[in-house]
Amino acid sequence: MRMEILFFLISCLLLFTNHHHLFCPVEATQNLEYPYSFMTADAEKAAARTYDYIIVGGGTAGCPLAATLSQNYSVLVLERGGSPYGNPVTADNKDFFKVFGNASDYPYELEGFVTEDGVQTARGRVLGGGTSVNAGFYSRASLQYIRKMGWDEKLVNESFEWVERLNAFKPDKLFVWSSAVRDGLLEAGVLPYHGYTLDNLVGTKISATIFDKKGSRHTAADLLQYANPDNIVVLLNATASRILFDSSTGKLKASGVDFISSTDGKSYQVSANKSSDLSEVILSAGPIGSPQLLLLSGIGPSDELEKLNITVHLDLKSVGKGVQDPPRSTVVIESPKPLEFGNIQVVGIIDNSNIYIEPTSYFREINATHKQYLGAIFSKVAYPLSRGELWLRSKDPLDTPYVRYNYFSNPLDLQECMVGVKTLSHISMTSAIQEFAFNVSGNTKMLRFSGSALPENPSDNDALAKFCKDTLASIWHYHGGCQVDLVIDQRYRVKGVDSLRIVDNSIYKDSPGTNPQATTMMLGRYMGLRILQERMQN
Repeated sequence: MRMEILFFLISCLLLFTNHHHLFCPVEATQNLEYPYSFMTADAEKAAARTYDYIIVGGGTAGCPLAATLSQNYSVLVLERGGSPYGNPVTADNKDFFKVFGNASDYPYELEGFVTEDGVQTARGRVLGGGTSVNAGFYSRASLQYIRKMGWDEKLVNESFEWVERLNAFKPDKLFVWSSAVRDGLLEAGVLPYHGYTLDNLVGTKISATIFDKKGSRHTAADLLQYANPDNIVVLLNATASRILFDSSTGKLKASGVDFISSTDGKSYQVSANKSSDLSEVILSAGPIGSPQLLLLSGIGPSDELEKLNITVHLDLKSVGKGVQDPPRSTVVIESPKPLEFGNIQVVGIIDNSNIYIEPTSYFREINATHKQYLGAIFSKVAYPLSRGELWLRSKDPLDTPYVRYNYFSNPLDLQECMVGVKTLSHISMTSAIQEFAFNVSGNTKMLRFSGSALPENPSDNDALAKFCKDTLASIWHYHGGCQVDLVIDQRYRVKGVDSLRIVDNSIYKDSPGTNPQATTMMLGRYMGLRILQERMQN
């Protein structure tokens, strides 16, 4: 009862509070690129004041977190990328296919890198983070996952709804390929069929998307519409280089952040509000950026830090450890009939397995008169057991760290992948997918594969395993490196450091299963409310 009263009071404060931390927001040009008055690239002005909360990373979690905290307190968001607004790369449902290109072809908004396993992947470098460059699929985490994380179910549901009012849309209709794969999943026995639902359920379903009816993308940056514009500054093109500490009280305490502005090439320092013991630095830089910044700041395994001559402030062995990336296998089928650029709308979750099946479609301009239409079907091992690690490449904050995910190092992950590939084979044989076969001769029709062909015999385990290894790729759902109970406590505070917290998907021990963007946007809102609750208690 006491908790319910507390959250009621917080809700009232969010609506009716007289803002006692008002300050003149940094002016930003009011144009398509800067739709909010509090967005700016002026690092000097942004660093000229102190803040109750400095949030490193304006991504999937950072934007909803900042919007929530700004209702009552002053907030600075440091985002290393630029604006997603007025940008054709992030605007609609066609350009997310750029992630299929080579690293050299990536636009500025995506930073490509190759893992130590030799797998090419990418991370977002733009306000809104991965939500600004992904395939748009929106589905909630399962109730089982929510309970495993120890989250308050009522507050989680309210936080999801808060996100969904702006960022989740029911598809008007299914794309041609999405509809075919949906029918193929059902023919192949991936049941029951749930129709449209946001819930994470075994079987086949249609879910929401962050693309609206016009095909326009809505990102975590859109959640800044909820922010109090008088209490927030969002600084773009600002890469955090290290956390600043104050140890005058005998305990390590985060007091601010060093950052580099790519706008003017200069370094700056910004401080948390010294007049309050409750001011914080919060890392929301994602599963690459957050552990990297801890390591650059001298928090992590001491032997690794000493090799780079980084002063060790705290020997925290688990920083960068236990990272995971759910492995993906993909079959791409050429279509004899036109297909749209189709972001993900459908998922099949196979019972008694960790396999998620998702389709998408696209086309290539072969020449001025010919297009090649392609339908892809992904099979993802959603809850891998294999774990890896992240460590610094150098002391340069602009260097992406080394990452090794150790795909298939646990043999059970390979067995799961084989289940997924076998299912892809069964789906390819259904009448729904055979509609896309080419005439070969007479009445003979065959599917035409682009890239690796599916095993001819779905019972050939050696062929299934080979397909898994040959088509191994990232589905960009990596997580971990700052996990709960290892690097942070149950309130997401970094162990052994005052005034430093982490709120992003680096805290996950396991994947939410489905595309993590819905869960991670929810997490930003959820933890913002939790932090406000803590301040009320104090």
